Amino acid sequence: MAATPRSRRELEARSYAGATTIHNFFDLDPAPGDRAATRAAFGFTDDAFVVLQPSRAIERKNVPGAVRLAGHLDRIMANRDVQLWIAGPAEDGYTDTLERIVEKSTVPVTIGRAPRVADAYAACDLVAFPSTWEGFGNPVIESIAARRACAAFPYPVLAEILAAGVRSFSTEQPDVLTRFLAEPDARRETYFDVNLRRARISFSLSDLPATIEHSFANHGWLSW
Repeated sequence: MAATPRSRRELEARSYAGATTIHNFFDLDPAPGDRAATRAAFGFTDDAFVVLQPSRAIERKNVPGAVRLAGHLDRIMANRDVQLWIAGPAEDGYTDTLERIVEKSTVPVTIGRAPRVADAYAACDLVAFPSTWEGFGNPVIESIAARRACAAFPYPVLAEILAAGVRSFSTEQPDVLTRFLAEPDARRETYFDVNLRRARISFSLSDLPATIEHSFANHGWLSW
């Protein structure tokens, strides 16, 4: 993440020269979620292929993008029951729009929060993150910690995350994703191993205190 972060450039454009920005950090060894109990609670059968959109439903979260991706997978994965799970409710006056989207969806859509974030990631088979705009995009890294493939729309800040060497799939290239999903388990596990190793270099929560201290030192605010 050597390039100047977008947020810093925007602050400098508003005359906040010399601003320091610190990106999000994550627990990359989270306690495992309860896959079986969570799937049972939401009515997902053992053979269902669950696509999780881990967000509330508002305009910029691009629910239609998740619906299109799930529909594409449903057409390709003829032997699986593909379902879309939206983890948050409609907000900001989006309720009527969401109802129309769900009504027209070619795959079943479930809406509701799991008891814990870890449970949601454990219960799903794929993470869909079709947002058109994000300040950062936590699910991209959270999915890596949960060892789940993530298909994200190329929103502007995503490029900063991927510059750290981690990988995600694109909602705009579903065929690449479907080829990955058809890979043998061992190949997919290697992908998850490499992605997690790269994430530890730039996004590990254990590095946050040193990053903050270094930022203070750069401004002459030394710790005692």
